[in-house]
Amino acid sequence: MSSRPTRGAARLASILDALPDALLLVNSNGTVVDANRAAVESLQAPGTSLVGMGVLDLLPEFDPSRIPGSMRPPKSETESLDRPVRMTARRTDGTTFSVEVSGNDFTDEGGGEPHGFLSYATTDQDLLLLLVRDLSARLGVETELRRQHKQTEMILRAAAEGVLGVDLDGRVVLVNPAAAHILDYRASELGGRELHPLIQHSQPDGSPLALEGSALLDTLLSGRKHRVKNTVLWRKDGTPVTVDLTTAPVRDGDQLVGAVMTFTDRTRELALTARNEHLTAVLENELGSALTALHRRIDALAADPAGQLWPEANWTLRRLADECRRFGKLIDGVLEHQRFESSVESAKQALEREPVGLDGVVQLAVEQAGELVGPGRVRYSVHAAAVEVPADRERLARALAHLVADVSGVTPSLEAAAGSPSLGVPALPPIGGDAPMVVLAAAQRGDVARIEVRGPARKASPVHLPIARATVERHGGVLQRHELPGRAGTTYVVELPLDPETVLAGRGQRSVPKDSDTAMLPDLPEVSGPAPAGREERGVEPGPKTEQPTPANTPAAGTPVAEAGPGRPDGHPEQDRRAEPDARERTDGAGTQVAAAPERPS
Repeated sequence: MSSRPTRGAARLASILDALPDALLLVNSNGTVVDANRAAVESLQAPGTSLVGMGVLDLLPEFDPSRIPGSMRPPKSETESLDRPVRMTARRTDGTTFSVEVSGNDFTDEGGGEPHGFLSYATTDQDLLLLLVRDLSARLGVETELRRQHKQTEMILRAAAEGVLGVDLDGRVVLVNPAAAHILDYRASELGGRELHPLIQHSQPDGSPLALEGSALLDTLLSGRKHRVKNTVLWRKDGTPVTVDLTTAPVRDGDQLVGAVMTFTDRTRELALTARNEHLTAVLENELGSALTALHRRIDALAADPAGQLWPEANWTLRRLADECRRFGKLIDGVLEHQRFESSVESAKQALEREPVGLDGVVQLAVEQAGELVGPGRVRYSVHAAAVEVPADRERLARALAHLVADVSGVTPSLEAAAGSPSLGVPALPPIGGDAPMVVLAAAQRGDVARIEVRGPARKASPVHLPIARATVERHGGVLQRHELPGRAGTTYVVELPLDPETVLAGRGQRSVPKDSDTAMLPDLPEVSGPAPAGREERGVEPGPKTEQPTPANTPAAGTPVAEAGPGRPDGHPEQDRRAEPDARERTDGAGTQVAAAPERPS
């Protein structure tokens, strides 16, 4: 009998060699008597031989009772080689990898003649054919899928928004903890149940909501996305919760398999909005109107057409009217800012940007600051270069005015001054040489315009600072607060972009000032302390020279300082002429603001 395989056997051997999975032929002794090319490549190391090795050496976890002719009892009567079994395979060099093994017993009736993919004849009639599939790539994919599934689960657990997933029948298949918390359900109470009758059965007014009117159903039917604001879902106890929700389709390839609904609880936001509206109504309608009426009444009394009031009483009434006017201006400014921010957020209003010079903006800010702190109550030292920036001139100046009021430390007050309890004279901040000094400086630094506002106050105002910060950020800039060394006061640093495209983007690269970077100009006057005796009150001498070079577009140190005339020496009301409400402001020849005192009323 010829030992060469027939033509059909050679063709079968070629087919088996082309298979991607390893094939092992094991005899009744448990020895590998033949293997295809995939088995040689995956199990045989260079310089070793796969044929002739024991199957238990290659598959240590293989059940030896499955070897043909074995007398050992099987590990499990229900286990069969027809089903793939995962185990660890060992290569001829000792390295291991995960495999999936299945097999089939057959009887060789060829009488020892080679056939199939056998390269030589065998006298064993009972043989075992094992298919060994390498699982290395599959296990890597499974590991990655488990990692992604765990990551997705962690994201869903951490999300503050509620997330619900439904199948094509509208039954819940996914619930994250936030959704269960917002709706006051347990996740197990929602799983597998139809979503619409549970949480979307009614409209906000309590009338029934038909299934056809549900955004989620339309997503399931058409695959369209929906975004609905200020709608309601219904909790387990039957109470509504106002939400903003979004629905989106879930697809497996091109096939629609379900939908996901995400929603955000707006209960707290609506409560804050209601409280804000209530507070605004109180300030605008009640307190604002009352202050306006009080101001008019006091002005009428202070006019004293009959001349029956003492000068001290007349002066006191004028001071009270001035304080009421300042309170009213502050309230009007806060309300106007709130209305503008609301309009901007709803896209009904925007900043009116145009190229403006910083020197003009700073000068306007000084004028508006007088309305917040009162005329003559603050001395100013202004160093502003003519740097052009795209900005809303009025709002930027108002923001700087609020920063001036913040660093000055001057606040509206109706408390009686010490030493005048009988007259009830309102407390006055220092004026004249004792008035606080506020320094304003503006210049260009790189691709930004920088403004510094420095004053003696050490504590930030909860009224002025939020308004200024919001306006600066609306302009695409940044606002930083720094404390001066030795608790000498506070410096606010404002940086605004010069490039209009950066301003419109609002989120470009910003140059944030460092904690130690608080002096833009090399020579600035001091901000605190009264003027020394014999010193002229029209100007303030500049501080000591530093080695820092002066920018080309920065005015030289020693610019005339905005002063406000002589101060009162003994604190008597009749000598405090600059503090009267009708104080006028003028500009000297150098362009520096100077407050002029009116005639004292008779």
